[in-house]
Amino acid sequence: MTIRSQETGTLTSRLMRNFFVHSGHIPLALLILEALLATPGYFMRLDPYLLLGAGIFQALAIEQMASHAKKKLFFGNLIGPLVYSASEVLIEGADFFMQWHHQAYWIFSIGFAVLQTLEVQRGRLHSILILFENVLRSSIPLVIYFLFEARSNSLALSFSDFFEDQAHSFLAIILLLLGLLLGFADINLRRSSAKVNELTARLREYSEWSLGRGILEQAIFNENALSLKRVQRAVLFLDIRGFTAWSEQQTPEAVVGVLDSFYLAAKSALSSTPPIKLKYTADEVMAVFPDAEQAVTAGSRMLNAVQPILIRHHLSAGAGVHFGQVVEGVMGAKDSKAYDFIGDTVNTAQRLCDAAKPGELLVSALASASANLPLGAMREVHAKGKREPIQASNQKHEVL
Repeated sequence: MTIRSQETGTLTSRLMRNFFVHSGHIPLALLILEALLATPGYFMRLDPYLLLGAGIFQALAIEQMASHAKKKLFFGNLIGPLVYSASEVLIEGADFFMQWHHQAYWIFSIGFAVLQTLEVQRGRLHSILILFENVLRSSIPLVIYFLFEARSNSLALSFSDFFEDQAHSFLAIILLLLGLLLGFADINLRRSSAKVNELTARLREYSEWSLGRGILEQAIFNENALSLKRVQRAVLFLDIRGFTAWSEQQTPEAVVGVLDSFYLAAKSALSSTPPIKLKYTADEVMAVFPDAEQAVTAGSRMLNAVQPILIRHHLSAGAGVHFGQVVEGVMGAKDSKAYDFIGDTVNTAQRLCDAAKPGELLVSALASASANLPLGAMREVHAKGKREPIQASNQKHEVL
């Protein structure tokens, strides 16, 4: 499950919400009307279940579309009456369309389709259209009640006769006023929801900067995902050669511009091999992978991607990869924590990166073996703080 699906809920929950908030209103009202007017045994017939099925199918279709495209939004509102009409015509024939409550289903559905399609434009009339939609929704029981009165008393359809009864006029005023009140509440709810969604999107983006998307999704669905643990990881470091001396001769803006281009190229090269965590520190990039093969492939891709950018400024880059155990998880002071990786594996990968020549990817013998790579010509890297030299080979190659 992704973060987005967690925000919007499962398909079942969204389906139920759509049915009870929108798609099921007219079918449920018509079902009640038919049940009151029908002879005993109504629920032993197919009609009520066709109505419910039409509303559920419309809700499912709208949720599956998952698009605010105007055409899809318009026709999505017509799926319910279309399914119901097609099913009932097979049973009742053309007489189906001569019944007023069946025509009412189509009229209301077209009204919602038009209003919701216009709302997508979000122009100045957006709030007014929401009010109209809620008034139209609140008029459903009024129209169904009118049809019930007409059918049960065998009266000719006449709204003027219907509203001669003060009780009916009172009911109409109350329902339409309720629609307006619900409309204003709907407008405020949508505005609040939009602000919450915007804030959520920002917080998610900021969290991804710190944790990375993969770790963030694990943390949301598993509260123990951020706890410290010892695991096997492949660590990749990529560093710009001669950057400090070069930056002394540049303006701060020029330095930031080159770093931004460097970071962007490095990240873009990882699209097919996304790391567990990507970290930028000055002119250095650290990427952690679950296995050495991904790390070596990513290192080659990153070097290929950043070299054309750096060469314009007479700069170059080198990289190093090592594979082994690390302690992974959230660490730091009480009020300042970060998800990080600690251990000799990290230090060794960084030392290999420091020892790499421009354009070179130094891979430790352990990482090469783990990735099933040919060792090739090995060389000893005498790294600071290491008793024994590190055995490594250059695994840089062009990746198409």
